[in-house]
Amino acid sequence: MMAAPLSTGIPGLDELLSGGFLRGSCNLVEGVPGTGKTTVGIQFVYAGAVAGEPGIIITFEEFPQQMHRDALNFGWDLADLEAKGVLRTICTSPEVFLDQLQEVDGLIERSIAETGAVRLLLDSVSHLGQTGASASELRAQVYSMMNGLRRAGLTSVITKELEQVDINRVPFEEYLADAALRLHYTLETDGQRRRYVEILKSRGAPHIPGKHMLELAENGVKVYPRRQPVSRTKLAWEHGLCRTPTGVPGLDDMLGGGLVCGFSTLVAGSAGVGKTTLAMQFMCKGAEEGEKGVYVSFEETPTKLAELARGYGLPLAEYIDKGMISILYRSPLEVRQEKLTQELVNELRATSAKRVVIDSITDLEMASSQHLSLRESVYSMVECLEASAATSLLIAEVPEVFGQTQITGEHISVIVDGIILLKYIEMESEIQRAVSVLKMRGSDHDKGIRRFTISSHGMRVRGRFEGTEGLMAGTPRATTIELAVRSFSEFDEQLNRELMDRFSQLHPRVKPVPLNIPYNPDEARDVVAMALSSRQSSLSVVPLCMYWMPDVIDPSRLSPLDDVLPASQWEQHLDGLVWPAVSQDHLYAAPAIALCGVLMYRKDLLEQHGFSAPPATWEELVHQAQTICSAPGNGDLLGFEFPAYLYEGLSTSFLVNLWSNGGRVLDDDTGEVEIGSPAALEALTFLHDCIYVHKISPLSITDHIGGVEPQANFLAGRTVFLWMLPSVLQGSQQPDSPIRERVGVAPAPIGPSGHTSYTYLGGWHYAVPRSALAPSAARDFIRFMTSYDIQKERALRGGPLPTLKTVYEDQELLAFHPHYRDLQAILDHARCRENIPHYSKITRVMQGQLHAVLTGKAEPEAALATIEAETRALLAQA
Repeated sequence: MMAAPLSTGIPGLDELLSGGFLRGSCNLVEGVPGTGKTTVGIQFVYAGAVAGEPGIIITFEEFPQQMHRDALNFGWDLADLEAKGVLRTICTSPEVFLDQLQEVDGLIERSIAETGAVRLLLDSVSHLGQTGASASELRAQVYSMMNGLRRAGLTSVITKELEQVDINRVPFEEYLADAALRLHYTLETDGQRRRYVEILKSRGAPHIPGKHMLELAENGVKVYPRRQPVSRTKLAWEHGLCRTPTGVPGLDDMLGGGLVCGFSTLVAGSAGVGKTTLAMQFMCKGAEEGEKGVYVSFEETPTKLAELARGYGLPLAEYIDKGMISILYRSPLEVRQEKLTQELVNELRATSAKRVVIDSITDLEMASSQHLSLRESVYSMVECLEASAATSLLIAEVPEVFGQTQITGEHISVIVDGIILLKYIEMESEIQRAVSVLKMRGSDHDKGIRRFTISSHGMRVRGRFEGTEGLMAGTPRATTIELAVRSFSEFDEQLNRELMDRFSQLHPRVKPVPLNIPYNPDEARDVVAMALSSRQSSLSVVPLCMYWMPDVIDPSRLSPLDDVLPASQWEQHLDGLVWPAVSQDHLYAAPAIALCGVLMYRKDLLEQHGFSAPPATWEELVHQAQTICSAPGNGDLLGFEFPAYLYEGLSTSFLVNLWSNGGRVLDDDTGEVEIGSPAALEALTFLHDCIYVHKISPLSITDHIGGVEPQANFLAGRTVFLWMLPSVLQGSQQPDSPIRERVGVAPAPIGPSGHTSYTYLGGWHYAVPRSALAPSAARDFIRFMTSYDIQKERALRGGPLPTLKTVYEDQELLAFHPHYRDLQAILDHARCRENIPHYSKITRVMQGQLHAVLTGKAEPEAALATIEAETRALLAQA
């Protein structure tokens, strides 16, 4: 088994030599004057003596006192080691040394025996040429000397002086030595001389080739190896991409949830645009979440960084004091890239930091030597950061203030995993700031150009630069914003077009474009779901129907609307309208219109046949309908119509009768399924009997035309009672309507087991997809359409119900539409379908079974039993 190598005692050199020198080897250290050959040799012997491995120094030129004096500059007390008997310094001539080396019990052998020497420095082999021997004789002398040192069991460092470095000439000593190290003292393009070490050979063990930085520091020689390809077995993302927050509000959304853990991201921008501010927020956010960080700064001292951070409300100084953030400040004029990388790696190991900022790689270019390009420096650093599982930001300065931008020279942008570009934008005689994510490897990201601001609270990303193009080129031009919007109902469509035109007058660069989306909420849901799942959506204002809205409220796909409707204003809307749009205490859809079911009736027909009030019970409804329809001349009249086709309207028809008969789908306290109760059987039987027993409802309400829009007959004057949305009243108030001013509004009749009339509360909300092309314009549109003035105008013109409670109390509205007093009373007893868990699935079950009963294909008892069983199964799965 091969013995472990002998450490050189020089930090970094062992790494180049696979652990150190082979034991018993002769190792050549050569170089021109001033490279540090003697210092390397002395440190090799000194480190061994301190560690219990005595050594001998053979010098042909310096007296021991001179060597002791020079060594003290590095803190090495050679005299003390000699006094302890673990070091011996011998100053002699080459001839004496060669004689004594061959002499049995000579000076060298006695010194080894007396000290127990393991290491030896010979300074230098060049002096053997003074013996007058020929080239062949000199080679034989050196060969004999090296063998003698090997036989003595010494691990030796032999120095050699070079007058100049000639790559075409190889000194014969390199052939004879077990390892050959050449030291360089190079004059570089910046006028500075820098030292390097190069391993020319290493017999019996691998080594790292190339030139590596060598430094004569206060405590001796240090070597900073050029970073080699690292093992990538322990990456931050080996089990899938995870996200880490940047600490900049709005930026994480652009990045798809934050920076990817373990990735390096380039932050490029002009001077003063906010790169350092972003970096400081990134570091402080990590410290806030318990992640340590290392901030490498070439421009700002730790004190100045802390002061800058304080101006943005960032507790950087506090985190530095707590040891959560380390600042490595290095002047770019003095720093060496290899040394910096090693210091950074050491700091990461010491602190287990997971966040790193390099501010900036533009300054790092000054530290790149002629043999090591900036590209290679950055690549090496990025590899080390990735191997340490650290998430890093690399700052780069872009020379252009406006216009076209070259991110970095030397194609550094291809090395990093992500690129964030910060730019100055000139708009309307004002300099604004813009941010865009140009690259995020392995992850989707926002492709938009967004405005950002810097205040006393730091950097914050705002909305897109909507209605403008040519920003990145520095030549912004105004463009029209096409805002895709859908009307809520056909009754309201014309009014919506007028409101859109008015909005365009207030916002000349915005052009709302009506979209053709089905009015049927079940069909509209599919279109909305598709828009929300797309990466880029032309549907900037998404309509959400309240009963299926909880299923599509997804913070990853919708933008919060807390600024459009703050929590302090939620109570201004009808009870139950807001909470289905809330997730994690944030609002993702703003109420635009309310819906409920009401009983509309022909006031004139009731009065003609002696009825002073609309029916309050099922029995009265049947009696009044039959009485009126059976009267002479009324043979073509229909008594009662309601939504009965296979869609959500059928479920609401049943639920209103169920609730008004004292029944429930689920027990409010226990959550037990009660839809198979006697009250439910009475409610379904009543709807069935209206068609087949009482014959006040036509079978046509169960087909598509008559069941989805049963209001057609009512508006034509052929129906006495209609259960439908109050928006039907808009049609009845047209100048050419045959029932103009003949319609009344009443709550749902109460069943035999009920005590209170109930309706359902529904509505449509406006939301903004995260993928919307014009989110800021969309928010302005939502504010406009949900405002008090617009809701009141809609109500005055007979449109959909308002969501704001105060509109129902508006005296001008009540003067034109007195039935709003009745509507407000009806809404006081409205129930939300959304209170039923998994309602969107349960309603599909109900629709199928209810429709089967109303078309005569199933009995009420069997249908309710199936609904109950499948409802239990759905709740159990959840």
